[in-house]
Amino acid sequence: MILVALGGTIEPMKPEATYKVEVGPHTWEDFIALPDDDCRELWNGWLVEAEDPTFLHEHIIAMLVMHIGLWARTRGGRVLASGYKVKVDQRRGFFPDLQYHAPNRVPTRHSAGSEVPPDLAVEVISPGSGGRDRLLKLQAYARRGIPEYWIIDPDRTLLERLRLDEDGFYQLAEALEGDVPFAPASFPELTIDLAELWHCEETSAEA
Repeated sequence: MILVALGGTIEPMKPEATYKVEVGPHTWEDFIALPDDDCRELWNGWLVEAEDPTFLHEHIIAMLVMHIGLWARTRGGRVLASGYKVKVDQRRGFFPDLQYHAPNRVPTRHSAGSEVPPDLAVEVISPGSGGRDRLLKLQAYARRGIPEYWIIDPDRTLLERLRLDEDGFYQLAEALEGDVPFAPASFPELTIDLAELWHCEETSAEA
């Protein structure tokens, strides 16, 4: 099933009113110059505020960082969680919920954002973010040439793994639902029990 092509277009999105709106449009340089606590992303020159994450959202990211991070310790590369910016083009930049950079593609230590695309981008759907994650970011990540994209839907306990083919299209490699093991072929010997992602309350300490 073909999901997106490189040649598609994205309609402009204007920034929400939660932040003071500066005169735009903005560029990648403006985006990486934002302070650390400014959680807006760059959409076609506009700075658009991201959704506030839920507890479950952050738990899922923490579990993935732990598993992929341990995997990367013996294989190299770096796993980065929410907040590190990735350039799509001069007027678009995002911070994926999680990204993995292979050993020869790790950003420099003090960089505010990467112009080198990661090898993996992960987005966890929050209330209100499904359209962005499944369409707009999917299209942008394909255009940027990110080889693999995982979309995680906590409400449906669903993980979709997408791979970029040689024509620049994302193909659905696998879709896993519920409490099942996830062993992505692109990460040899990595296995994640998806139950650990969905059932955060069961691993919480008793008060």
